[in-house]
Amino acid sequence: MRLGLLAAARITTKAVVDPARLVPEVELAAVGARSLERARASAAEWDVPVAYGSYEALLADQTIEAVYIATPAALHKTWTLAALEAGKHVLCEKPFASNAAEAREMVAAGEASGLILMEAFHWRYHPYIDQIRSVVDSGAIGAVQRVEGYFNLPDGEIPRGDIRWDLPLGGGALMDLGCYPVQWVRWLVGEEPAVVSATADCPVPGVDGFLRAELSWPSGVTGAVECSMIAPADGLDISLTITGANGTIAAENPLAPQNGATLVVETAEGRTEHDVDTSTTSYYHQLVAFLHAVESGVAPITSGADAVANMMVIDECYRAAGLEPRPSLAD
Repeated sequence: MRLGLLAAARITTKAVVDPARLVPEVELAAVGARSLERARASAAEWDVPVAYGSYEALLADQTIEAVYIATPAALHKTWTLAALEAGKHVLCEKPFASNAAEAREMVAAGEASGLILMEAFHWRYHPYIDQIRSVVDSGAIGAVQRVEGYFNLPDGEIPRGDIRWDLPLGGGALMDLGCYPVQWVRWLVGEEPAVVSATADCPVPGVDGFLRAELSWPSGVTGAVECSMIAPADGLDISLTITGANGTIAAENPLAPQNGATLVVETAEGRTEHDVDTSTTSYYHQLVAFLHAVESGVAPITSGADAVANMMVIDECYRAAGLEPRPSLAD
């Protein structure tokens, strides 16, 4: 698979460039950036043979079969639609779009094209996630009653000048960080939640530095998601907690288990810590999944209806917190 890199973004190194070195069936064919100088610098850094000074030029390269889109969220729709129109399969960074309406448009275009359109939720493809599911399904903690997902970063880790504080570009803690806990709890419960309530703190007008939402599911399960770009210095928290009738499961770092993860089960019988394999990266498994989807033509698990549903919950969290969903760039 000849893969083009659309945007010279920081995330590209660990998300695609490094794992591609471990997947011989994937060839990094070209990089396109907003200027030729920027593209050439990234191509040299990543050992990519071709540099294009615009995204349009990258998409015009008929030898490229697929693209990885790493633009700001507000540009995901524009370049996903352009890539599909150019006949390219698409691996689009999260969050999938600025809002659910954009996500629906993108998914419809992907389905009409017959091409693969996958959201880059790398966590979902790591074996650790199947391990969590296996423990839940074992009945060790009984019926699930509540799930809580957290992704909190200390204040200053994302500086105020970063695009993640830029409302028109799709900024906000929920968009950049909270999209993960939203998907964690949706995946775990297996149903779509209602947003019961939400609160937000906006150090930049309209941009949530912190957001917490309470959720409920038709089955009676309750839950919460919390995300922050302004947590205290000791407030780093990337975790999923699952409470059942007979105990709890604490999954530390479902985001990127390769950076260290634990899986602890506590019941009346005692505490059990499961071994977690952290030898491979979530990004490696994501790239393999994208390759297999392109080869087979079978949509991956982070695509289509799932991408739309995740954005719908994000939109509703914003509304419940008294904010508007992220605007489309044209607005």
